[in-house]
Amino acid sequence: MEEEQLSDGATHLSGSEIVAAADGEADEAIVDHLRHCELCRQRVAALRAMQQALRRRLYRALCPSTEQLADYCQGLLSPAQQALLAHHIASCPYCSAEVDLMLQRDPLIDRLLLSDLLNRRVLRYLR
Repeated sequence: MEEEQLSDGATHLSGSEIVAAADGEADEAIVDHLRHCELCRQRVAALRAMQQALRRRLYRALCPSTEQLADYCQGLLSPAQQALLAHHIASCPYCSAEVDLMLQRDPLIDRLLLSDLLNRRVLRYLR
């Protein structure tokens, strides 16, 4: 365990140990230190809060919109745009999950669409 001495004279966790604790990667010595050190617990909590705020603020900041992903799924984009989005989706777990969700078939929706299609054909036939 690397140790750092702050202005209070006590020994505290180093910056990298605080990061490890915030990321859930702390070893037993760090965990033990956190059980007894309020200041280090506060530093870990502050880092976690900052990480969470950044995640919320930056979540999908550089990702295509849902509409663009829907167009991608329907093949409505130009080949160049399609390739660009395919590359992004392959490397982005958020967009990949959204595309997977869009591509899932819902049996109820399929039945409703089929029923509507059949009703329109029957009405056309009767006219």
